[in-house]
This record gives sequence, structure tokens and C-alpha cells, in this order.
Amino acid sequence: MKSVGGAFRNENRAIFNSLDRAAIGEWVYHLCIQRLMAGWLVGIDGRSIVDLADRQLAKFRHSQPHFISIATPDPIEFIAAFMAGSRLGLPIFLGNPRWGITEREKLARLTARVDSQQHRHLIMIPTGGSSGAIKLAMHSWETLGASVWGFQEFYEVATVNCVCTLPLYHVSGLMQLCRSLLTDGKLFIIDLHQLDLNPALLIDRIEAEDYFISLVPTQLSKLLDLNASWLARMRTILVGGAPPRSELLTRARVAKLPLALTYGMTETGSQITSLKPSEFLAGNNSCGVALPHVKIKLLAAANIMKKSQLVDRVGTIQIAADSLMLGYFPDLNSSGYFEPDDVGTIDEHGYLNIVGRSSSKIITGGENVFPIEVVDIIMATGLVADVWVMGIPDRYWGQAVTAVYVANNLPASAEILSQAIAGKISSYKLPKYWIAVDRIPRNALGKILDRDLTKIVGDLIGFNL
Repeated sequence: MKSVGGAFRNENRAIFNSLDRAAIGEWVYHLCIQRLMAGWLVGIDGRSIVDLADRQLAKFRHSQPHFISIATPDPIEFIAAFMAGSRLGLPIFLGNPRWGITEREKLARLTARVDSQQHRHLIMIPTGGSSGAIKLAMHSWETLGASVWGFQEFYEVATVNCVCTLPLYHVSGLMQLCRSLLTDGKLFIIDLHQLDLNPALLIDRIEAEDYFISLVPTQLSKLLDLNASWLARMRTILVGGAPPRSELLTRARVAKLPLALTYGMTETGSQITSLKPSEFLAGNNSCGVALPHVKIKLLAAANIMKKSQLVDRVGTIQIAADSLMLGYFPDLNSSGYFEPDDVGTIDEHGYLNIVGRSSSKIITGGENVFPIEVVDIIMATGLVADVWVMGIPDRYWGQAVTAVYVANNLPASAEILSQAIAGKISSYKLPKYWIAVDRIPRNALGKILDRDLTKIVGDLIGFNL
């Protein structure tokens, strides 16, 4: 790991780093009370959360559960339960309140394997990625704290104020809570739909230029469609969760938005690389460089060519970070590097570009095709509202590049789309099949739900994929 410097150390950080795992949770509980009474949460009565946390604490002490599960859309209920569970050191399981019976049953089967000693003081955060299968990344306050200090150091701020439009059960929302808490910042929690209807809910309550706001690409696109000029006033707009399309980045740059493109995941305690807004506005579309607490390398890197010239080396990403999860529940894992499914390049200046996911790579006629590149080309035509590219079995090619698309208001037949992208990418990357659908299944962060999409396509073509 890179050492995190001391320029932005504060009293909280010094105390935090002096405590062991058993003591941090109780210290966090008391810090929450102190911060709540000092107006930590914008527009929310801190006393109500303190009172509820006290009642939750009494309830847990009486019932003596082996763990607690938190699955509520109410931030007051979430924070109160999270505080109480942290103080008692109980294993905490976060869940999506919108899960159906199947997902809740999967979580119940997992929690049945809890070891109240081995998993004590740990926080289990759900992650399913594009597969749709529920896994739980195990974190501790040490890993979450390391993410906070690395963020603070990278962005060169002593206090981190956050506008949170993302759910607290998700790592992207939870880390905004942690950043603002541990650095004595402010946290403004707001539903994005409310913000769409009345931007004054935000602007009238905060000094926007002092705040970070975290958005996924679908949220950013929606706000730009609404001409949300207030976005340009934010200190920094963190964008992650799914690859943003090039046309969206162009729109954001034209609007002079202070975007910080990021790369991270639940397993790494949120973002581990980032751009600075000034770099984005200067034309850089990469995921940025590693934060101070992170080390990234490429495994089995191979040369890639573009127009017969060597451009970069692409390989499977490996990550070491102080914020790295302790393993997938219930198994603790102490291995040094974590290898996600992502494939990317790192240039000579350390900037990371994600090429695609190894599992979504299409091998057609012996050539490798990563969907994101083809998706960007198709979206740039303006003929589709949404699109994804996948491979389907083909006796001759091995896999045939296939575009699944949602047409916009303009007519968009396969012939029109094929002509629109002809000559813009290598011929082997051009879709051999075009499949029109009503929608492309995505999760709340805009990631493709692979299983659902595969079923839709299989049903349409009458073939079991």
C-alpha cells in the first residue's frame, strides 16, 4: 500500500487508528451521538435518531441476538440500528428492502451460518454484481475507515460533506455516511426523485460548492435531461457503479460539470481509483489513478493494437488495498490481492481504463471483443435509447457478436444500425445479429443483469443460452 500522508489528519483519525477492532464500534457509537447532536444530518432531527438508537440498544441487550439484519429504506431507522449494532459488536447484515421472497430466503440461508465470535464486529454488505447472485462482502470499521482516509487524502479535504442519493445499505451510500461521520462533515440524504421535482430542496439547505455528490451514470443522465444546472455548483460529482457512456461524458463536459470518474466495488469499500475534476474537464475519460491506500496491477497483461500501432497493455485487474474486504461471508480470507472480473489497461502515468469484464468478453473467430467499446459506438449513432452487446453460440465463429437494443423515437432497423456504424470499428467487432427489445434489464446502479438478459434473448431467438 502507499502510505497515507498526515496533511489531513484530525483528532478522529488519530483516535480511530489507536483503537483495536473491539473498541472502534463503541467509539463510533458515541461519535455518532456527538455528531447527531451537532447537526451532522442536514434536515433531520438528530435527537430522534439518538433516542431510537438507545431503544434499539436496549432491545438488543435484552434479546441477545447472534446478529442483526438491517433492511429498511428509512435512513433514521437504518442509522439507529447501525449505531446500536456497532456498539455491541454484533455481526451486522445489510439488506435491500426491495428484495423479494427469493432474495430474502437466500439471505436467511446465509445468516444461518453466522458465527457470533468469528464474525463479531464485522459488517456484511450485499453485492451481486451483474450475476444477480447475492454475496456478502465482509468489512470491518478498519477497512471502511481506510477507505475514508484514502478518500480524504486524495481529494485534499479535511472535512467531507456529502449529498447522498444512494441507498445506505449499498456500499456507495454507506461510505458517504462514513466519510461525513469520521471527518466531521455534513450528510444530506435525499431521494433523487424529490430532487428532480424540486432542486431547491438541496440548494436552499447547503452550500453546494462545499459538497461531494455521488451518482451512478443513469442518475447523471436523468439530471442532465432535466437541465439540472445546480450540478455545476457542486464541489465534486463522483460517478461510478457502472461504466458511463462516452456521449454522457461529452454532455457533462459541455455543461462544465466537476466530474470525478471513479472505479471501485463493494469488495474494496467503494472507490479505489479516481480522476480529479480538472482532469476530466481537460478531456480525460479514464477511471483515474489509485487512491493512497490502494495498489493495482495487471495480471497476464498482453499487448493490444489499434490501427496497427501498439497502444497499451490489457490484463486482468488485481487489487491490494487497506479497504479490501476480509472475504465473502462466511469465510475469512487473508490473501493479499483481490481479482475482480474486470479487464483494463494502466498507462504510463498510472491512469486506469476499464476495457470490460472478463466474463463478458466475446471470442469470435479467434478475436477478442469487449462489449463496452461496441456499445459506445452504437450509442453514439443516436438511434437507440439503450443497448448491450453479447455473444451467442455460433458453429462457424464460436460466438457471434450480437447487439440487443431499445430503439428510440427514430426508426432503427438492423440495416440502419449496421450502416450507421460501418467502418467505425474493426469488422470483426460489428454485430452479426441485432435484436430489438422493449427494455434491457439493469440493476439500480445501471449494471446489466446478465441472467435476465440472457433469458430474454434466449426466449426471443428460441434457443437455450
